[in-house]
Amino acid sequence: MRLVFLGNGEFGVPTLQRLVASPHKVMAVITNPDKPAGRGHQLRPTPIKEAAQRLELPIWEVDSLKDPTLPARLKELNAHAFIVVAYRILPRQIWEIPPFGALNIHPSLLPAYRGPAPLAWTIMAGEKTTGITIFRIREGIDTGEIILQRSYPLPESWDAGELSRFAAQMGAELLIEALEGLALGTLQPFPQPEVPDAPYAPKLTAENTRIQWDRPAEEVYNFIRALSPSPRAWTLFQTKRIQILKAQKLPPRRMTHPPGTVWREEGTTVVACRDAPLRLLSLQVEGKKPISGEEFAQGYVQNQYLYFT
Repeated sequence: MRLVFLGNGEFGVPTLQRLVASPHKVMAVITNPDKPAGRGHQLRPTPIKEAAQRLELPIWEVDSLKDPTLPARLKELNAHAFIVVAYRILPRQIWEIPPFGALNIHPSLLPAYRGPAPLAWTIMAGEKTTGITIFRIREGIDTGEIILQRSYPLPESWDAGELSRFAAQMGAELLIEALEGLALGTLQPFPQPEVPDAPYAPKLTAENTRIQWDRPAEEVYNFIRALSPSPRAWTLFQTKRIQILKAQKLPPRRMTHPPGTVWREEGTTVVACRDAPLRLLSLQVEGKKPISGEEFAQGYVQNQYLYFT
């Protein structure tokens, strides 16, 4: 197949690499223009642009999908399909161009966890199983026909970074399988089932990433790993924001202190939730570098009780 790849983030890099290694031909890679980043505000390319440069692929830096010349330029490529991974919402005049459609890799078992942050919300919910869906883009967010879907177990120790790396590799392989099935006519897209109460995966914000210590410890633990390594779960400590990078579950016990109480236990930092404490393994105080729970206990907690809010 002749393909056009559209993507920005690191999640799409394994797919682009796998496509280049396959019999298919990537005619162009569409990605965002370089943007200023870091303290020096130097221009930085997207991970997809960097990968495309290494693979010596034609790169189109597209600032706006509303560019009136873009559809005509894409049609000239005569692509069989567009591959869309961690990109932007495509307008109809783009996704309706190729005969096999614009195919998207979504890291959940659709229709569950439609939206921009499926990995985080899957972990937050404490799911034991998740998966990958290859679907054809249509109107509406993540609502198109399913081409191929595969589930896999989700280890309870994984954070969002570990799940993302695994799902990126899994998605790349599943996409190749989907392209083969479409080319041979052995796969027929089918509508997503109607599930009115399917969980949604909205955008992560400062409001919905703040830790609620009065929740059960299992929920707080899932919340922390769902937001690690980015954007990170956070809490307040003496008016300063603290990001919690990694925590460990402890056995349930009768809590004699209110949720959010912090104390030193066996040389490390422990914080109370509703029904059990969590041991904090890694955290970052606003304006400081990340430190371990032992370092926080030694520098801040010592032999007193503190409070996260």
